[in-house]
Amino acid sequence: MSSQSRPRTQLLPTTDLSCSFCACGLTEKLLALQAYPSTSRTVPEGIPDHGGLTLCPECAPEVVELVDTWEGHDHPDIAADQSIGDGYRNMTESCSFCAGACGDAVVGIELYRRVSDQLPAYANYTLCDGCQDVFGEFLTNVRATIE
Repeated sequence: MSSQSRPRTQLLPTTDLSCSFCACGLTEKLLALQAYPSTSRTVPEGIPDHGGLTLCPECAPEVVELVDTWEGHDHPDIAADQSIGDGYRNMTESCSFCAGACGDAVVGIELYRRVSDQLPAYANYTLCDGCQDVFGEFLTNVRATIE
């Protein structure tokens, strides 16, 4: 029997984690959001190309207020032959924001962590093409008011 210890896995890195809007250092109290575009789409404006945002408690309130109005759904099925975004496309036919039809060009939004109890600690949303643009513009405007 080996006495080697296994490395501990952390969900969040402990170094160089900063707020996507104000660049302050983050603690465990943060809002993390990941965007997964379907094959026919890219991440919305306002979200970095890698698809993720991390927000401190001071920068998150407007984003929390908006996302709190969205209709969540179960985690999409993930398959080796499709992107995660395509899994979101196959998950639901209606947009989590406007409740309209999604079509093929969706972005899945995964919310994890939270800055308050207002939102669930983990949630999944799907945005239609038009709402992706609105959400991207919203994020860009919120960030501009903080900078």
